[in-house]
Amino acid sequence: MRNLITISKRLRSQQGQALVIALIFLAIGALTLPPLMMLMGSALVQGTTFENRTASLYAADAGVEQAIWYLDPENSPLIPGGLPANTGESRTLPGISIDGRTVSVTLAYLTEDTYQIVSTSASPTETISVTAVVSDTYNNYTDIMNHVMTSKGEITVKAGDYEVNYPSEDNAPIEYYTGAWPSANELSSFYYVNTTPYASDTLNLANYPAGILEILRLGTLNIVATSTSTYTLTGDIYITGDTLIGKTGHDFTLDLNGHSIYVQSNTLGNQYALEIGGKCTLTGSGSIIAEGNIFFYPNISSTEDDYIFVLSVNGKTLMQPGGDFHGTLAGSTEVELKNGSITYASPFDEYGNYKIDFPGSGLSHFWGIISWSIS
Repeated sequence: MRNLITISKRLRSQQGQALVIALIFLAIGALTLPPLMMLMGSALVQGTTFENRTASLYAADAGVEQAIWYLDPENSPLIPGGLPANTGESRTLPGISIDGRTVSVTLAYLTEDTYQIVSTSASPTETISVTAVVSDTYNNYTDIMNHVMTSKGEITVKAGDYEVNYPSEDNAPIEYYTGAWPSANELSSFYYVNTTPYASDTLNLANYPAGILEILRLGTLNIVATSTSTYTLTGDIYITGDTLIGKTGHDFTLDLNGHSIYVQSNTLGNQYALEIGGKCTLTGSGSIIAEGNIFFYPNISSTEDDYIFVLSVNGKTLMQPGGDFHGTLAGSTEVELKNGSITYASPFDEYGNYKIDFPGSGLSHFWGIISWSIS
């Protein structure tokens, strides 16, 4: 009996200790729970505020992107009052709404190809403005196109049957040209075609009766036709290796249609990065550019309304055309004319726009952000 009583006392004693401990924990909880709940509530408020500010910043950033979209020559006519063209001029762009926030954007002209964009996102709780200064990332090299022949080195005219025609001395051939000259890296990125690479080393134009879409060829390329017809470029062609056009196969006509053929190959010496042969007849306006040497002897079917720009970025351009060439022939080290007729034609259309795409022509812009601030 004594043992049972002893055990009972011990159990009652332990129950009392547990109660005391439980009361202590409750007291501690009562002291710490209110501040903890306040902290949790504060975190929720801060999280909501951060989320709202992020959404407002996103909306303001979208306004900057909209302004850059309007800078595209195809879209700038949609700006009320047109694209600002003088220092101090600004335009208010059509408003947009994103996630319940009203976004207003102004576009101001600073200098040539440089603009300030102010995009303001407003909601019932806050207003955020983003100010960005954007500029065209490419220099203007269009002065090269002001001459019938332009070379940083010599211009050689061989004995033979040839004519070089230009309307004024401003368009006369110019040797040892000292103006701005594009680098191969700059032109390569300007003309690069972002599409699935063309797999074959031969391009048969007969497979493209409805038009030749943009093409990216990583390697050499031989452009031929298995049927005599006229084929039209509807996109640019970018080739990394040595290129032949119309050297073999059937005769064909290639309408440049305002597009460009760019050859990244830098083959120099006595070899050619680009060779355009007599099976090809060129017509229309367009750019034909290679980083290395060019041998240019196609047939030409062009008029003074066409403008063809042929440029060797680092090498020489040898020209021996069949027919009347209208445009500009340019080469870094040398320009050589063996025979044929070359006549300077204006690179501008009737509306004052360039007929071809070249850095500075305004047909393509690559806008870079010079400065960016948030207020």
